[in-house]
Amino acid sequence: MSNEASDPQKQIALLERRLKRERLAREQAESLLTEKSASLFQSLRQSQTAQKNLELALWASQESFWSWEAQSDLLEIRSFSLHSATASRWEGTLIKLMQLVHEDDLDNLQFHWAMALHGNREQLELSFRLKVDNHYQWVRLRGRVLKRGGCGQAMHIVGTTKDITRQRKAEQSFHLMASAFASSREPMLVLSADFTITECNDAFVQLVAAPVKETVLETNFNALFQGGKVNQAKLNKDKQYRFESKITSMRGDDIVVDVSVALFEAYQQTSSYLIATIRDISDRKRNEAKLKQLALHDNLTGLSNRNALREALSDFATDNKPFVLVFVDLDGFKAINDNAGHERGDTELKRVATVLNNAFGELGKVGRWGGDEFVIVLPNQDLNCIVEQSEELIKHIEKDTISVKNNELRLSASIGIAGFPLHSDNIDGLIQCADAAMYRAKELGKGQVFIYEDGLYESMAQQVSMANDLRRTIEKHLLDFYIQGKYDLNGRLKGGEVLCRWISGLHGVVPPGVFIPIAEEQNLDSAIGLQAIEAACDYISIMESQQGGAIPLSVNISANQLLDSDFPEQAVKICEDNHISPEYIELELTESVFIRDEKSAFKALHRLRECGFRLSLDDFGTGFSSLSYLRNFQFQVVKVDKSLVRGIHEDSRANALFLGVIAMLKSLQIEIVVEGVEIESHLPFMEQADVQLMQGFYFDQPMPYDQFLARHTSEPKR
Repeated sequence: MSNEASDPQKQIALLERRLKRERLAREQAESLLTEKSASLFQSLRQSQTAQKNLELALWASQESFWSWEAQSDLLEIRSFSLHSATASRWEGTLIKLMQLVHEDDLDNLQFHWAMALHGNREQLELSFRLKVDNHYQWVRLRGRVLKRGGCGQAMHIVGTTKDITRQRKAEQSFHLMASAFASSREPMLVLSADFTITECNDAFVQLVAAPVKETVLETNFNALFQGGKVNQAKLNKDKQYRFESKITSMRGDDIVVDVSVALFEAYQQTSSYLIATIRDISDRKRNEAKLKQLALHDNLTGLSNRNALREALSDFATDNKPFVLVFVDLDGFKAINDNAGHERGDTELKRVATVLNNAFGELGKVGRWGGDEFVIVLPNQDLNCIVEQSEELIKHIEKDTISVKNNELRLSASIGIAGFPLHSDNIDGLIQCADAAMYRAKELGKGQVFIYEDGLYESMAQQVSMANDLRRTIEKHLLDFYIQGKYDLNGRLKGGEVLCRWISGLHGVVPPGVFIPIAEEQNLDSAIGLQAIEAACDYISIMESQQGGAIPLSVNISANQLLDSDFPEQAVKICEDNHISPEYIELELTESVFIRDEKSAFKALHRLRECGFRLSLDDFGTGFSSLSYLRNFQFQVVKVDKSLVRGIHEDSRANALFLGVIAMLKSLQIEIVVEGVEIESHLPFMEQADVQLMQGFYFDQPMPYDQFLARHTSEPKR
């Protein structure tokens, strides 16, 4: 029994030992498996980390990974991102890739690929343009053959690719800049921070006439210049500096240059360099000098012009030194210019310039102010001495005579003098004073010298104010037109003269002797003449409507108006608009018009006669050539000046002259009107001379038309 019992126990013990061995073996296997698994997991983690690091490195360098397998002929390109877990991927055949390559780069790509595929070249590197999103960008491709077949052909190639478009553009810009620097016509240099020349182009070498570039390299830039140099402080502050200076070339000639220097600093200001550009401005400076000469001198006379005179006046005033300003205006120049021609006028201006220069050139500055006006600036001179010299100057100017159309024309001058600071302590004020003094000299009879007096400029200013007021009055048709009658020996009214009168709101009643010269100077006389014709037509219309008849009216016409080519048509139109026959209008003119332009004057008179106007020569007996005018043109009326009437009742010589003039005019069968009949004692002499028409204060004074009409309606006879 015991043996039987022991056998099962033995069997159980054997089984337990077997189980124990198996459990131990299993535990060892599990431990080994766990250890291997952990090792494999760690290796996998390390591999994944390495791959991620590789991807990050490729991303940081903006590289993409590519791989090509010969078996599938597929090219795979993967681009990595910092934040995305997946890579962007492009896949296609080589043919598909080459369809995207620029045609100019295709041959190069095919050549390099063939060398890697079938040749012995293990590495591949080239650049080409690839179309991406319809735009070409430059791509750099690098690769390496990893596996070859039995015949040596590449089976597997891997590598990286990168977009190098910006790099290529930067390189292109650099090459363009380098080319521009080298080929620029402007001399250019590269300088170090201490102004050492490190590079220059051919234009600079030619500028300084250096035999070779190396001659000027490593020399100091500032040492090139005679005058201005680079201001280091301003350059550092403004990053650029510009100046003008002179360079002496290796030929020895001086060159005026404009220099521009710009400061460029490297990244984080670790270093700096300068670019200098130089321009040869020698020609410009010479031209500027010529232009300045032209700008300060009168082309015709060679004297200083207004700009130069103003500079001289300013210099004298700045130095606060006393000086005298002499203002010269030529008298009679317009008549010479109009009758003898502009060339003769220019000749006279040059002659006067020589006279002025000879008289005052060594004492001060002589210049042409403009037109026929000259100015002389004389420092440290006595006013009285200058007056004497100016009077002598006028005599020299008056020496020459010019014969034109049987007339002798002669230049003279009116001279105004003002002192600084005696009469004014500023330039403009002094010029105004001298100008006012000159006009005062003209008023005194021309050919005079006048020193400025206090209040004279204010008087001239009043004349300017009067001229402006007169202009406004004429523009608004506010002038008054009076009538003075013309009578026969029996006192019957036979005609009348329209006379202009001006009553100003600013200046009161202004006499014709004051405002008519102003009107002529301001070219307002033509407008006054046309308005006078309008008034005459209006008065004649009123007479015809109220009295059933009218008397002819005369109107004074200025020389300016008669010589205006439009005047005859204007006068006719006024008559037509008022339905008045031109034969009722008598146009009076003085012989001054013939002195201005005899040929044009006769031509204008013929046109007016053809239009139907009566023509009268006014102020007969006061000029020098009236008889020749009567011979050359048949006036219908001659008005004998009142100067021939004055004193005929007291002086037998005056009476004899008067009778002789009347007899001569009667022999020419010209209608005569005698002006200036002011007293009853004149009447017997008028009767003795058989004068048919008279005009003067004895009969009436000029009066407004309504008064004139009322008087002659109630008193038909005087």
